[in-house]
Amino acid sequence: MKKWEVALNKFVNRYLNEPWFEGALLCGSYSTGNQNKFSDIDVVIVASDNIGWREKSNCYVDGFLVEYTINPIYKLQEYMDRGLKNHHLIDQNMFAYGVVLHDKNGMMKKLRQRSIRDLNKKLKPFSKYSNDFKKYGLWCRYDDMLSLKHDGHHIDLLYWTLVDKLIDAYYDFKCLPHVSHAKIQKILTNEKFADRYHAIQLPDKKFTELLMSCFNAKQKDKIEAIDKFYHHVINAGGGFDIGKFRGREKIDNK
Repeated sequence: MKKWEVALNKFVNRYLNEPWFEGALLCGSYSTGNQNKFSDIDVVIVASDNIGWREKSNCYVDGFLVEYTINPIYKLQEYMDRGLKNHHLIDQNMFAYGVVLHDKNGMMKKLRQRSIRDLNKKLKPFSKYSNDFKKYGLWCRYDDMLSLKHDGHHIDLLYWTLVDKLIDAYYDFKCLPHVSHAKIQKILTNEKFADRYHAIQLPDKKFTELLMSCFNAKQKDKIEAIDKFYHHVINAGGGFDIGKFRGREKIDNK
């Protein structure tokens, strides 16, 4: 048994005799074999619904940093429901592909089955109102960046903020499940890495090409790189004309 596995078992054993304990799941880099010296051990502890609290914390065990959560079953189901609505299927990915360490009453199996069903569902598109405001927000940041550049100021803060927002907006426009920005370069450029993280639904190759150009652009080339990336994402959302922007939706009267 490896040292990290010994540390993991020591941590999980703390909870095995708790009356509320339902199960434990290993997820993250250690579950996929992609860990390095900066990785922590990610553990999800599942509790019965009558526990009355939830917890997210970190601790060291034998020199390994363990990042863990404790949630009752109904809270995990709420997170999954919200994830489906917002295109963030983090919890579903954890339970569908993580390593089940303990399953006291079969609940881990049920959560895994539900997660796999969710991952196979077609995500629902956001409303036109929501997407129009996403495009408006992108345009505002893009315009502000060009203004800074024109006045001779540094653009790096707005540049990287805009890259971040463009990634999320594209995934939303295309109804793709979001991926971690910390891993997106590896996921989009390394097929084996993407397979390990079960990133099956990926953007078009042009998106990847333009995003990598933004990552790799030298200072003098950043405006050109992000200009191409910005327009690719905006077009993926159906285009945008600031002179015709009109965001309106019904609201409840008082």
